[in-house]
Amino acid sequence: MIHPPRNLIDAVIPPVSESWRRIDAWLGVHAPASFAGLNPPATPDAIARTESVFGMPLPRDLCESLLCHDGETRFGTALPCSQLLSAEEIVAARRMRMELWEPEDPDQAETPWWGEHWVPFAGDVSLSFIEAGPGIWHDHLGRAPHDDGAGFLGWPTLGTWLHHVAEAMERFDQHFAHRVEPPKLRRNGTLDWW
Repeated sequence: MIHPPRNLIDAVIPPVSESWRRIDAWLGVHAPASFAGLNPPATPDAIARTESVFGMPLPRDLCESLLCHDGETRFGTALPCSQLLSAEEIVAARRMRMELWEPEDPDQAETPWWGEHWVPFAGDVSLSFIEAGPGIWHDHLGRAPHDDGAGFLGWPTLGTWLHHVAEAMERFDQHFAHRVEPPKLRRNGTLDWW
């Protein structure tokens, strides 16, 4: 079978659940401690409660990801994004940011610290988020440090990013252009992404 040449971005991005299947399989073999740190799937009720608190639907890719793993244990190393948040932690992290956010602050126009429709999916004090509002940045991933301006990361969807994480894992020992840096394996069965 002849495969087309691979570019930096694949034309067709598989469903989030397929990328998670690949990630889980790779972690189970190469980084079992990181794999063990992933939580079981969220329940549809937990996702519905989160959406009810937010007053808006969660991004579709985030819902699908939560149905694979409801976050991970503290100091997780499964993915290159800090700790994945559970549905409950997403609510707490967003609530904290919304309480501290000052949308009328003139600095928000040039260097925003938080956004009205941003939904966190990973982090601790600094957060990785998905833009859930309308407009050209809809579904894009971003990073919001706790003490600096936030910005978008260049990933159009969580599904695109997870696909490239799976690619980096499966090809971590091959020399080709990765959009996600390949992980480094530690002796204790965890990953080092930095």
